Amino acid sequence: MPRPARLTMITILSLCALLLSPLSAAAAAKTMKWKAVSHITKVELLNVQDAKNHIMGIYEHQGVALFQNGEAAAFLDQGEFDMYSPDGTHLGYVRLTFQDGSIIQFKYEGREYRKKGSDLPFIKGTGKFTKGSGRFKGIKGALSYDGGYVTPYDKEKGLVGDSVVEYESRFTLGR
Repeated sequence: MPRPARLTMITILSLCALLLSPLSAAAAAKTMKWKAVSHITKVELLNVQDAKNHIMGIYEHQGVALFQNGEAAAFLDQGEFDMYSPDGTHLGYVRLTFQDGSIIQFKYEGREYRKKGSDLPFIKGTGKFTKGSGRFKGIKGALSYDGGYVTPYDKEKGLVGDSVVEYESRFTLGR
């Protein structure tokens, strides 16, 4: 092949490789689904004086995350909420700790609401991974969640606010 034709062919192949590289990165993205079963371990409430039904607070949930592949991880969720009862918003941070010591951390935000006919809160929202260690080092991606409480939180009655929330994420790992 003459030199100019070979140079043109190399240029075309290089351009193809550049154009196709995002496709191969997208193909490396993985989906992970899990269910978090937890209860409230701490909560502090503040009545806001602008409206009768306005409260703000901080919370902590602890429990277990159960993954579709049969794996489990310790679940720690810490966050804050702003409610004009019965609806409001929340944001927080979750740490998942696996048996092998690997950790996934993510930040989330969403809304809390009541479904028709239910006095228990439901939640829905989105988040993004902020850190990973061990086999999840370099995790990047987004997630969504949906779920709610199966028992209310009532300190006087000894109810701990048990909840079940389903998560779905799409992520990549980078070193």
